Amino acid sequence: MVIMARRDKKQSGNIFSKWWEERRDQHLSILFILSMVGLGAFLWSLVFFMMLDGVTEMPELIGLSWFFAIGGLILLGIVGPEFFRYNEQLTLLREILELESRAEIQRRRKEAEEAASLLGTIYQGKLLHHYKNHGIRAGRVFASASTNFVTQESGIASWWNAERTKLSENLGMDEAIYPGLHKSLIVGSVTGIILLLWNSLFGIARMTTDGPRDYSIDVLAWFQGIFGSDGGVLVEPISFDLMSIVLIIGLGSLLWFTSPMDSLEFSAEEE
Repeated sequence: MVIMARRDKKQSGNIFSKWWEERRDQHLSILFILSMVGLGAFLWSLVFFMMLDGVTEMPELIGLSWFFAIGGLILLGIVGPEFFRYNEQLTLLREILELESRAEIQRRRKEAEEAASLLGTIYQGKLLHHYKNHGIRAGRVFASASTNFVTQESGIASWWNAERTKLSENLGMDEAIYPGLHKSLIVGSVTGIILLLWNSLFGIARMTTDGPRDYSIDVLAWFQGIFGSDGGVLVEPISFDLMSIVLIIGLGSLLWFTSPMDSLEFSAEEE
């Protein structure tokens, strides 16, 4: 009976490990999404307590905000290091995939195969294709079913990790867009769109010092005020001024331009 109980406990403990291992190709995307959720939850708590005066204005949300703060920190503490480890391995593998020296590729073969094994079959397929182009035999780690490796990432991963985007193509950039700049454009565009929509739909400003934040900022009037024009900056939501509409469309277009260029699969390239 004791042996059977231990066996059942061991099998139940392996359910998550099995589920996680079966989704190795999605690990980086899952870790990124969970990291963003944790960061967003923690940032909400900071905004609630430090900028919105939520303790006095929205006391009914105090418990939820504390839950977001603690839960967000715990989630970041668990998922964050793993995300950075995966992202570091992705950067390393991409450096090796850009190498054209056969000798240098063989020298870094061990770390390349370890990184590809961690990242999943998509990157194993890319590494195998790189090996084939330079006449290098695959290691034992790829010995089984190597021809079945896929070479296309999921939508979120291919967007976040895009090396060539519609923006870089339209700018005539011969080299891949700088990864840090690409990710900053995505985060900045999404943040700007959310902020502008929230301002227009619900309001983010106060009419009085102690009043609630239920007034929208007329962005056009605010810009005109910078250049000395007089006019009311605060309006009641729902309000979409011309400048807000232009900025939302502009940021939406910029977000669309960060999407990856459609590329041929390796199998097509080989033909």
